[in-house]
Amino acid sequence: MTVAKFGGSSLADANGFARVKEIIKENDIPIVIASAPGGKEKITDMLIAAYNEWERTGSCDGRYGLIGERFLSIAAAFGIDIERSLAAIKAAINSGRGYDYAVSRGEFLSARILAEILGYNFVDARECVKLTLSGEIDFASIIAHSGAIKVPCVIPGFYGKMPNGEIKLLPRGGSDISGAAIAAAIKGDYMKWTDVDGIFDGHGGVIDHLGYDEAELLCYFGATVMQYEAIPLIKRADVPLTVKNTFSHSRGTVVGKMRCDGFAFSSRRFFEGGEEAYAHVDEIAGEGLKIPFRVSLLKERKVLIDDCGFSPLALKRILRYGGLKQVTVTAAIGNVPPSFMPGDLLFSGENGKIFVDDRDL
Repeated sequence: MTVAKFGGSSLADANGFARVKEIIKENDIPIVIASAPGGKEKITDMLIAAYNEWERTGSCDGRYGLIGERFLSIAAAFGIDIERSLAAIKAAINSGRGYDYAVSRGEFLSARILAEILGYNFVDARECVKLTLSGEIDFASIIAHSGAIKVPCVIPGFYGKMPNGEIKLLPRGGSDISGAAIAAAIKGDYMKWTDVDGIFDGHGGVIDHLGYDEAELLCYFGATVMQYEAIPLIKRADVPLTVKNTFSHSRGTVVGKMRCDGFAFSSRRFFEGGEEAYAHVDEIAGEGLKIPFRVSLLKERKVLIDDCGFSPLALKRILRYGGLKQVTVTAAIGNVPPSFMPGDLLFSGENGKIFVDDRDL
């Protein structure tokens, strides 16, 4: 059974919803995970702004009005009336329902509209995406509640339900994780439809296939086509993942047991800390921040700090520790040719190599 996730770029407007409908019908996809509409201004960002407005003024009506107009324009193209749902959500936000509820409503409304367009069941993520109190995927509970998935159906991505009944958001881009968890729980194939042709190699071409560990390495170090937290979920159930383009007929990239027979790399920016930063490693770690490497291999008494997902406050805290400059860390897999010069080799392992380029950017 196929689980397909459609991202915000695929569902940005009414034309996107119509295109997604065609893909679902052509490929006979029974389970669909829907993101909130993307585009120049993402609905998720607009909902965050609406919540911030409520915090400042006690009402989200100003920003929420723009959100309502966007959804109404999509729904009207298919003769769907969502005014009552929009009003109920606005009232809930204004009554203090909370940040996670407010921001999750983009996926909720997107999935409701798509389900009606398709004639599919709507299954709220609360019923099947179960999280721990710390907001992590509760895989055993998802399996136990998989009976709530009434096929064919559309399920909102990006959020789930904690044991206390509260809605909890997954990390930004977490619809990837929602789809991976559901596909793994039912042991179905997983497809991600997005706005690129797949995972790219070092020459601008698309990689035909990657191993699970290779994909996780590339995604962690900057390949934004998939949330890296989603890869272990499909790996544990040996669920194949296919990344395809909503807007073209590319073959895409398949992630599974077969390893890459070419090479590929991805880069992300890190912060390199001096001696003072190293002295405060324990304090930084105590803030719950990720420290993937203490880089004694690169230079004495240095540390690389992962800047992914930092709050502004946490980032300022790290930058206080003097002597910092940006570096680029590159992950590479496969037979990397000599012409590819990413910098000094930091780590070499079975699944790939990690290089560091410590030039000022």
